[in-house]
Amino acid sequence: MKKISSILFIGLVLAACTGKGISDGDSSVNVPAISLPTNTSTADMVGLIVYNGKIYTETNVEIRAEDAKALRDDILGITTGTIDEWSKQKEYDKELASTVGEMDVYSVKGYDRDFRIMTYEEQDGIAYARFYEHLNGITVRSGEDIFGKLQLVGNVVSARWRTFSERERDMDRYHEIADTATVNTFVEELNNTKPLARERQSDPLNTSRNDEEFRELSLQLADGSFVTLSLLKDGYIYYSMTDVYFEMNQRTFSELWNQLK
Repeated sequence: MKKISSILFIGLVLAACTGKGISDGDSSVNVPAISLPTNTSTADMVGLIVYNGKIYTETNVEIRAEDAKALRDDILGITTGTIDEWSKQKEYDKELASTVGEMDVYSVKGYDRDFRIMTYEEQDGIAYARFYEHLNGITVRSGEDIFGKLQLVGNVVSARWRTFSERERDMDRYHEIADTATVNTFVEELNNTKPLARERQSDPLNTSRNDEEFRELSLQLADGSFVTLSLLKDGYIYYSMTDVYFEMNQRTFSELWNQLK
């Protein structure tokens, strides 16, 4: 068994994004590449792996160990735990440098390895799996540039939701959505959503952290993974820790929102 870091299931690294995306005149959003922040003592932390010259950050997509094992495709190598809060920028340029210790890295069946990779290890009969996605240093022109890569259309087998307070209290209290037709229409429309750059001062999420305006939507896919989206009442949608969020047409969004009550 290869050496695994003491914090096996999550690596910590500086969340070295600029903190905001940049809007272009053509309504696209440039999500900046990760770079080392100047103030390391106050930086946030996220999991990170460097692969093929790109930085992949840990996503909130969840999957059961048995399902994750079936999704392993080509083995890409073994990570090295060379990045920590004292790392210099050059450490981010080394292939398979990471914050997760030494772990096997795989491509994921059904997904583009330029977008998603995964770690998978078994220790003492317990499996540990995590997805990492390349969501920085990209231009987002529509929802399809993110949601299309998640392979959602035609693959959602169930959907459930919970309120802001249920999420904040880490309550495993989800409400199933019976209207699959409305869910499928919503999922299809995600590809047509308009990207918006997140700004620290004007991000609508800042004022919507309440049960009236916020819902967490969890979509279970046919491959066993669970994709989580954050929805705001005014039609805004967030995925993972990206510097971009999305706006959906009000008619389609409202049809789903009305199911989340």
